[in-house]
Amino acid sequence: MSKSRFWAKTGQGQLREDGRPLYHPVLCHLADTAAVAMEIVQTYLSPLARQQLSVGLGLEGDPLARFCGFMAGCHDLGKVSPAFQFQVSEVGKALVGSRLYGLWRSYPNTGQAAPHGTVTAATLPGFLEELGLPKKLAQKLSAIVGGHHGFFPGLQDIQSLSPDDVGRGEWIPFRREIFQQLQDFVGLKREGIPGRCSNSAAMILAGLATVADWIASNTESFPYANDEPFETYAQGIAEKAQQALKAQGWIAPPTDSPLTFQALFDFISEPRPLQLAAINLKDRLAPPCLVIVEAAMGEGKTEAALYLADHLQHQAGAGGFYIGLPTQATSNAMFERVKSFLQKRYPDAIVNLTLSHGAAALKEDYLDTVCRLDQVYDQEGKGVFASEWHTARKRTLLSPYGVGTPDQALMGAVRARHQFVRLFGLAGRIIILDEIHAYDLYTSTLLERFLEWAAVLGSPVIALSATLPAGTRQRLLAAYARGCGQPPPDSPNAPYPRITALASGAALAQSFAPSEHVRRQLGIRWVRDDQWPAELSQVLSKGGGCVAVICSTVDRAQWVFQHLQKYFPPEELGLFHGRFLFKDREQIEKQCLERFGKNGHLRPSRFVLVATQVIEQSLDVDFDLMISDPAPIDLLLQRSGRLHRHPRDKRPPELSAPYLWIVEPELAEEGKANFRESSSIYDRHILLRSWLALRERCNVQLPEEIDDLIESVYDLEMPIPEALETVHAQDWRESLEKYKVEEEDAKRSRANEVKIPPPNADVRPEQFTYLKKEDDESTIAAVTRLGQPSVATIFLQQGKTGLVFPGSHDPVDLETEPSLPMIRRLLAHSVRIASRQELVKELLRRENPKTWTSALLRNCRYVVLNAEGWAQVGKWRLRLDPNLGITIEKMNS
Repeated sequence: MSKSRFWAKTGQGQLREDGRPLYHPVLCHLADTAAVAMEIVQTYLSPLARQQLSVGLGLEGDPLARFCGFMAGCHDLGKVSPAFQFQVSEVGKALVGSRLYGLWRSYPNTGQAAPHGTVTAATLPGFLEELGLPKKLAQKLSAIVGGHHGFFPGLQDIQSLSPDDVGRGEWIPFRREIFQQLQDFVGLKREGIPGRCSNSAAMILAGLATVADWIASNTESFPYANDEPFETYAQGIAEKAQQALKAQGWIAPPTDSPLTFQALFDFISEPRPLQLAAINLKDRLAPPCLVIVEAAMGEGKTEAALYLADHLQHQAGAGGFYIGLPTQATSNAMFERVKSFLQKRYPDAIVNLTLSHGAAALKEDYLDTVCRLDQVYDQEGKGVFASEWHTARKRTLLSPYGVGTPDQALMGAVRARHQFVRLFGLAGRIIILDEIHAYDLYTSTLLERFLEWAAVLGSPVIALSATLPAGTRQRLLAAYARGCGQPPPDSPNAPYPRITALASGAALAQSFAPSEHVRRQLGIRWVRDDQWPAELSQVLSKGGGCVAVICSTVDRAQWVFQHLQKYFPPEELGLFHGRFLFKDREQIEKQCLERFGKNGHLRPSRFVLVATQVIEQSLDVDFDLMISDPAPIDLLLQRSGRLHRHPRDKRPPELSAPYLWIVEPELAEEGKANFRESSSIYDRHILLRSWLALRERCNVQLPEEIDDLIESVYDLEMPIPEALETVHAQDWRESLEKYKVEEEDAKRSRANEVKIPPPNADVRPEQFTYLKKEDDESTIAAVTRLGQPSVATIFLQQGKTGLVFPGSHDPVDLETEPSLPMIRRLLAHSVRIASRQELVKELLRRENPKTWTSALLRNCRYVVLNAEGWAQVGKWRLRLDPNLGITIEKMNS
């Protein structure tokens, strides 16, 4: 055994009693990591995820756990190199020896970096080949574990390494010796060596190695071994790994049987038709499977999805679930529902539930559940908590149960840092995606690739939607089928509302009767923009009523709100959009639910709420009348679900039937439609065809006519109606051509650039992470939603003696690193600015205070308002108005 010692971690300047540096040897850290990985595979991986790993490697049982542990342990073999050992020169010289240090210093400095993960990818293959692995497989596995810092090293990265930094001569036997000692520690035998590694197994193994490294790097669980003989140290590693995982909140999958629908939801006396359809479907589902539910709001989609998830988890061995919703507000509301569901489902257990989106740290109810689960165990507690370890930004998807935005999951299908950790966290888990009709073409393209990977990882997917075009539904089925290694299935036809499923290689569809409360006639009325405010005032003057006005942009909503002040007093008028400070927006949401929610106890007799699209996705609210700017047909129908949503004994006589007023487009002299602000948000071709589909109608029969209306707008192969006016026919042709270029080509092309290769691709590992972008909230938004660039902007104000929070005298010190409570308060005074690209670029050019090192603040910018409440940013004036939120106007040059 070599007398040289190699450090993996140091005490960062801390010394032992004898004055020598604290350190943890490489071999000890590799063994720690291996033990953690083996424990995860044996105890914490769901049966479904373990099965996919087993199939992908051709190993099972104990040999599978040993090999995975061994490969995870090998991740830091590259630390046995001069470049790493001597980066802390005093520690390196003290442990490795002055002779090797002096020899390394004598070599010419190439200026090339030598990351230890890349050194692992360069040096490990030879040792694996000596064990009997084929060269190509050895290189793939080495890159997989060498990428534990987020990026898989590529061939060019490896070739650019300096041999002097990697370590030649005696460094090679040093590495071989540690490699062999690790092999002995895990008990790896030659017959336990795989002959293959599928891409799905590679993603699971990469995530496993990375997560095991994170846990094994905790010095509280794995203290510095210093000079302790490895033979002695090794005796306690397995127990340390078990205790470390328990301390970090890891919980083994439950093994009990699924419950009946009535047992899960005893507050539902009689299941709705959709829920009965889900009950009948359950026995035909076996992972991997895809379920698509299309139904109106209020049909009980969430309960149906949770019921199927419970069945798949307990009957088929899935590992919990993740629910992705389109907005942070809907995620917050769903979190409370899921928390209650899990409390009732597991009354005597500890359950780990995380909230996964960029503003989770601001939700007080969620923060109240965050704790160290080992302390809960010590107190023999039970209930639903969020493990403190799992709340870190990159770890939320590792929790067995989670609620958040879909971006967090879709990021697993994007070439970005640590995308494989996301796939590892979701492997074998049920993924529920709500309101997928809200996805644009770019996001839908990423969703298709994600579905391929979900299938090959054994993850059942349940997709919920109000409506879907037939083409979209078929693409989703085809994507999941590809992941299963199957040809695209024939899309079964079933009338709306319906459940479509792909299981055991076959697609099936089942219709169900709509509930009586969603079967109705929706009145349609087109109104002129210069006339509807006065008409609305007249209608409400007769018997009152609660009205929602949905505008396409924030600027438009602010203008409409101000215009309506001529007709309504302040106490009867409200505004809700995304450009209020976060703290104010939360308060507005709360007021909306109190006024218009199902259990709202403060419903006014007369009120007009002006809002943007946030209201169609975020809140369970109910209005007597709705007025909408032009929008795509599916979104108009979705918005109408907030009309007469809840049963009420008394509605104003004038508004006793649900009516949707739509602001008609202005017609130019030649008759061409002008959709004004809506054109900046939605594609012209879809707006045109939505208008044409409804312009002659005075009502829509729901839900019977939904399918035909959706297809009349989204079927791009539909011929132009012969009776259509010439000007609109020409507009149809021109806008369709532009739509295909901008939407079909540009957006799909951009999505194709960032999405990872398909599961069956024969590519090198670096092709999965080569974008090399920071894995943060801004990157997630950028690569999973192709919209205008945006930036979270914190608003402060200049006070008499320094910076303060707007509207208060509370000081803000930018020279001091903010505490977590201060970070939360800063974020509570933030707004995401997205409406003007020049302004966003101007904000992004600004530098943050050096004290803002927290990941929560890293991608924010700040603006200082003057005493009058406004600030100049480039050519723009930003004003904080208590009634309007943040207003933006271009200043005269």
